[in-house]
Amino acid sequence: MIQNDKFSIASKISLRTIQNSDLKQFEQLLLQFYNEIEHGFSTDNLEEILHGFLEKGMIILAIDDTTNKIAGFISCIESNAIYARGNFGVINELYIIPEFRSQKLGQKLIDFIIEIAKKNNWSRLELDTPEVEKSEKTIRFYKKEGFVPIGFRMKKTIV
Repeated sequence: MIQNDKFSIASKISLRTIQNSDLKQFEQLLLQFYNEIEHGFSTDNLEEILHGFLEKGMIILAIDDTTNKIAGFISCIESNAIYARGNFGVINELYIIPEFRSQKLGQKLIDFIIEIAKKNNWSRLELDTPEVEKSEKTIRFYKKEGFVPIGFRMKKTIV
């Protein structure tokens, strides 16, 4: 089981695990996120999907303490592979709403996940990025945070 804690990065922003009371606001944030990256997204069965994900993974929210608005989030799940020599974390999504960008909030969310990784003895963190042509700024951010390219990931849709 993944262990995590609440963490305050400033008097204005707190990081914490998503709660049931956050789901409606989080649903709207997901729609904004997926629209921004031009990825079709439907909220059909979202609550069921989130509960299934949270049984194995986590979603950490960055909350603006003055408005109680979600400023961003990161989702992560534990995986296991021989090449990684055991357990490791996979960051699935990281999103900061536009008005909170360039305030080091993404870095704070990554740092939070790194602390969780250390507590859980993960050997590494991995993530996917959008296509290079569409996400040069995103890729520069991850490289600045110490991530390095490890190959080309592909998918096959089953359902």
